[in-house]
Amino acid sequence: MASAASRKPFQPANSLTSRTFIGLLVAQFFAAFNDQAIHASAMFFAFKTRVLNEPQAISLMPILFYAPWAIFCTMSGYFADKYSKQYSLIFWKLAEVGITAIATLGFYLGAHGQDSLGTWIVLSTVFMMGTHSAFFVPAKYGVMPEILQPHLLSRGNGILESLSFLAVILGTVFGGVLSKYFERQEEYIGITLFGLAILGALFSLLIEKMPAANPLIKFPAYVFGPLLTNLRILFASKPLRLAVIVIAFFTFVVAFMRQTVYMLGEAQNPRWNELKTSVIVGTVALGIGLGSPLAGWLSGRKVELGLIPIGAFGMIVGCVIAAGLLGYIPGLIACIILIGFMTGFYLVPMYTLLQYRAPKQSKGNMIATSNFINVTGAIASSLLFFVLVTSAKQSGFVPQVNPEDLATGTLETLQLDHGRPIGFLVRNGDQTLRIGQVTTPEKSGDLFDSPANADLTIHMGRAITEGMAVTVSRYDLAVDNVRSVQHFTLRPKGAEQEPAYDFRKLPEMLFLGAGAMTLLTLFVLIGTLRDLVSRSLWFLKSLGTRTHVDHLKNLPGSGPVILVTNNGATNCQRSIIAATDRFTRFFGVNERSANDVQQAIAILERGDLIGVTLSNDNESASLDAFLAQVQAGLKQRADYVPTSTSLVNLPTRGEVLRINFGEAMPSSESAMALSQRLRELQSSEMEQD
Repeated sequence: MASAASRKPFQPANSLTSRTFIGLLVAQFFAAFNDQAIHASAMFFAFKTRVLNEPQAISLMPILFYAPWAIFCTMSGYFADKYSKQYSLIFWKLAEVGITAIATLGFYLGAHGQDSLGTWIVLSTVFMMGTHSAFFVPAKYGVMPEILQPHLLSRGNGILESLSFLAVILGTVFGGVLSKYFERQEEYIGITLFGLAILGALFSLLIEKMPAANPLIKFPAYVFGPLLTNLRILFASKPLRLAVIVIAFFTFVVAFMRQTVYMLGEAQNPRWNELKTSVIVGTVALGIGLGSPLAGWLSGRKVELGLIPIGAFGMIVGCVIAAGLLGYIPGLIACIILIGFMTGFYLVPMYTLLQYRAPKQSKGNMIATSNFINVTGAIASSLLFFVLVTSAKQSGFVPQVNPEDLATGTLETLQLDHGRPIGFLVRNGDQTLRIGQVTTPEKSGDLFDSPANADLTIHMGRAITEGMAVTVSRYDLAVDNVRSVQHFTLRPKGAEQEPAYDFRKLPEMLFLGAGAMTLLTLFVLIGTLRDLVSRSLWFLKSLGTRTHVDHLKNLPGSGPVILVTNNGATNCQRSIIAATDRFTRFFGVNERSANDVQQAIAILERGDLIGVTLSNDNESASLDAFLAQVQAGLKQRADYVPTSTSLVNLPTRGEVLRINFGEAMPSSESAMALSQRLRELQSSEMEQD
């Protein structure tokens, strides 16, 4: 048996089939599945027990789930960096087993007479699963650059996100399916999720122990003290700032689209059931699950920021078309899938960039802080949802309807189907009001008799129970020129009739609102990275070109930097620009006028990059003169990053353009020293090949 001293130190894998990566994939799959299954089933359970009404539950779910991301962001980052991330990943998978056990208890109590207590226990597990994610996610994303070589990160993230959102789809649909078929037996939902949590915990044991990123870090004296420091670090670096903005927007889109589709189901005429709503909500995640691996594949061995405007454009198109196809469900589903698909183009480059750029000793802290910012996206989605709903009511975009009172009497029979009212009987003396599916055989003296198979929707509050005195009102909403749906409301006798609205046009505004927010975010991103659109155009033009990028971490994330490359070809320069994560402009050998000097100074002063070419030693004197003028005009002198490019033929990939960022060199270095360093970089590449 090998001693501990003789064991090989843990190294990032050079393959996507490593034991640790597979263990992480499966553990994450079941974590995401249970997150969404509890999310959906808890919401529908609150509907059924009438502890919350539909708008309350739809608005509360994202708050319960995302609030722990803000509350525990500092602690989760601390534990992810202080100890081996293996500990966090395994511990929270075991905690998931306990959370699902609590959910099982809540479902059991709620299904067997303790409606309010059981429902709030189940709702509390949504908060617990949010806490689980608040600690699990920084470890999950922070561990990726520790378990995979840098050139595998984009593809690894693509696979990770694809499986994560496949789990989101299945978990969302599964939560709706189980909620529909286990009425008053919801404990079986909890038992099922409990079993899956155990399975995920077992797979997490495959994750090997890796060294702690920062074992000497001390627990902060003030719990939220490091948050401000981390925020300053994130926003001081343009690449990190870009990453956290995009990831926060991604959280916004996912939360907002879930709320929109849930509202779409509630606004249908007649209303959708849990299964249909869950399936359509799941199509958002289906799109992301399809788009993420494609984004990882298209990125190749680099961070492809050119995918972001393409993703944004596709999302805007999908939102606008969806707003016009609300009455055509197949087309609407296709648009929702498109929105999710293009959202995946946002996600993969940004998580890869965050993993590349976050300081090695505090990756967990940076991702936890990013999660804190993500809460802003989730809160923004809820606020926008509330503002749009309120504005729609006040502006008349959502028309108010005026129910007419039919009768007042005693509610003798209330027929429910999976918690939804489908029929009732109200008696007033010897007269009855029979609506929908009612099993009572008596029919004499009916004031109104609705056929059992009629299209109708029944609305009522939590306080409505059999035996109480109620007032019944009715309004009709037309489906087309021939058919309409009857809507009945039950309220306690003597209570004032609450305003009723026809919400069918509201999803149109919600989809358009999501498209407008996407457009606004794109403008913000272009302000952060000025050449973002041109990167997309170059990406499309260069599809099929294989590029390998090595040592991007050598490119500083902030401050003035001058790239010095050995190749002046336009295609090579554009490829270098695409490989960087900051705005870059190249100045050619014969374009070094006084005006160029001033432009170069202006670019560097605003924190962006310039590039120059040094293809041979004969250009050294001219370059020295140009660089001296530029450096003299700067408040903070710029470092040089030698960047070599070379075309190589690899046995498995054919001709590849290799871009290698060397270590930064001080501003005092001469062009001859830079030329020598470029030759050394090329020699190291040849030896590597």
